[in-house]
Amino acid sequence: MKTSPSEDESGTTIKIGLGIDAGGTYTDAVVYDLENNETLCKAKSLTTKWDFTVGIKRAMEKLDRNLLHRIELISLSTTLATNAIVENEGQNVGLLLMTPYGIDDTIQNTYQPNSLIRGQMDISGEENEPVNHDEVSSAVRQMMENDHVTAFAVSGYAGAINPRHELQVKKIIREEFGLFVCCGHELSDTLNLETRAATAALNARIIPRLMSLLSDLETIMAGYGITAPIVVVKGDGTLMSTEMARERPIETILSGPAASLAGAKHLTGLDDALVVDMGGTTTDAASLSFGLVNLNEKGAHVGSHRTHVKALDISTTGLGGDSLILYEKREFLIGPKRVAPIAWIGRNYPGTDTAFTFLNNNLHRYSHSTQNMQVLVKTGDVKSLQLTTLEEQIISKLEQRPYSIGELIQAVKGVKGWSLPLRRLEENFIIQRSGLTFTDLFHIKGLFEQWDTKSAERYAGFYSTVTGQSLHEMVDTLMELGTKKLSLELLKHRLSDVDPADLDNNRACKTLISHLFHKQHPDYEVAINFNHPVIGIGAPIHFFLPEAVIPFKTEAIIPKDADVANAIGAITSHVFIRKQLEIIPDKKGVFLVEGVSGAPKFTDLDGADRFARKELAFLVRKQAQEAGTSSKTINFKAVDVILPDSNGEPIFVKRNIYASLKGPPDLVVRGDLKN
Repeated sequence: MKTSPSEDESGTTIKIGLGIDAGGTYTDAVVYDLENNETLCKAKSLTTKWDFTVGIKRAMEKLDRNLLHRIELISLSTTLATNAIVENEGQNVGLLLMTPYGIDDTIQNTYQPNSLIRGQMDISGEENEPVNHDEVSSAVRQMMENDHVTAFAVSGYAGAINPRHELQVKKIIREEFGLFVCCGHELSDTLNLETRAATAALNARIIPRLMSLLSDLETIMAGYGITAPIVVVKGDGTLMSTEMARERPIETILSGPAASLAGAKHLTGLDDALVVDMGGTTTDAASLSFGLVNLNEKGAHVGSHRTHVKALDISTTGLGGDSLILYEKREFLIGPKRVAPIAWIGRNYPGTDTAFTFLNNNLHRYSHSTQNMQVLVKTGDVKSLQLTTLEEQIISKLEQRPYSIGELIQAVKGVKGWSLPLRRLEENFIIQRSGLTFTDLFHIKGLFEQWDTKSAERYAGFYSTVTGQSLHEMVDTLMELGTKKLSLELLKHRLSDVDPADLDNNRACKTLISHLFHKQHPDYEVAINFNHPVIGIGAPIHFFLPEAVIPFKTEAIIPKDADVANAIGAITSHVFIRKQLEIIPDKKGVFLVEGVSGAPKFTDLDGADRFARKELAFLVRKQAQEAGTSSKTINFKAVDVILPDSNGEPIFVKRNIYASLKGPPDLVVRGDLKN
């Protein structure tokens, strides 16, 4: 069944759109006919983290030039923020805390570096002590000088009820130092100060990467003479303008997975399914129910972190086509680190054979760990980064040819033990780490032939020698491990009411899962049957999903254009704004409206309700306009929480008022955004 193209209230119809997904591994581009729901042309290219414009240009160069001038809207989704969290990368963030009782060791240990500053509120959002401007400036300057901090997170007690102090601190840092600042109340409405602090710090760490990506994309489009406006996919699967993204870049957490879900639904037309998206770095899973994906109010899991940023209920794990495969203490380990495939460096970097020769002559060194068998190549420029002596030596060697880590340790003078100072060079995309990946296995099995199969075979042969298996036996073992790992991730997502850690650590759970996936017990049978099909998208998914769903006795559906479903989802999405406020009575019979600066109070519930709805309408429409839609229609929903007292009499606990608005990005298309 066809859906109508995007149309706004003035009759402006978006007919041809460009969807771009800048993922952690690949950049996808799709020119899409929104009138006929048809992919006109598509392209994939490796993401070049050291310079996003390179990867985007390479994808754009593969598109039909005759279609580019017809593009009316560009929509961007990205997994870069998600991947940065999974791989524990990003800039150095300082945390500023405002606690109610002074120094608190528990809260201070939440994140380092941090500083306690004045600015206290009570639980109702009433100010006990104001923010001290000079103290904030001094704390910021000290962390910049001593800890090389380049961004800040701010969290204050009761900030979710009254964010005034957090906003004051943010304004000081932005105006005096021009740095990125993330406030706890902007990301999570939980009352837990520690949770909001950790979340704000986690997200502030990745902000500059998204800002850089937006600038890079605008440069690329200008180079092709494309004047169409740009929108960005948020973590809840909806759109916002680039202007809003620059002010609230954190809302793009899980942008890529959210676009993938939209693409999966759009391509299949299914309303009830489990959707799994396998990319180069991560695998994301989410459930479609009645055509919708629920928001996770507590925040989606990303790797080992719970972000506490409201987003679609998506679970993300470090499993992808380019996940690093290691052999440690007679056991294969897969991910979460993403590296470049050996087949890729074999095709693109002369001198790889010399690095392989060293490995071949020193295989006895890696019988217990293949960690130092990874190969490094120089991919980017040093630019303004001040290198240490050891870093300079490393760059000097890699400018000549690729080196394995083990060989580089021997070649660089002054290295202590078995470690090299690689972190800064990798974080600044000056060097790229390469190792054995599933992509290499695809080459060896003849499933995928984009780069150098011989290099993949030779390097994998080193692993087979170390493990004592034949090459093809080892490859089949690893493919099976990847399939089982995907099956486990599907199970974890379906068992949403079970702590994922229990499935990994609880002995009973591990035993039952072993019988489910490997060999049934002779005395009983373990069965977990999914009631809905599993939609698979992403380039590597068809190598794993058909077998991964077998234990669950369900159907695997891999639609046409599954490899670029995220880019299709990006261009077919809409703006959607959702906000809520809480009305809570205190012991004196006064009703507080929480979530509004000043935490206003009312003597009756109706008055508080009217104020909350008026405030919500203003906030939602203002944010909708900033996001790029002129739609004004708001849907309200009120939910009262009433519990019985000790005598069984009902007691009003609180009222949650929800407001939502949906519309096309028409203001972006017409250029009517108000800055």
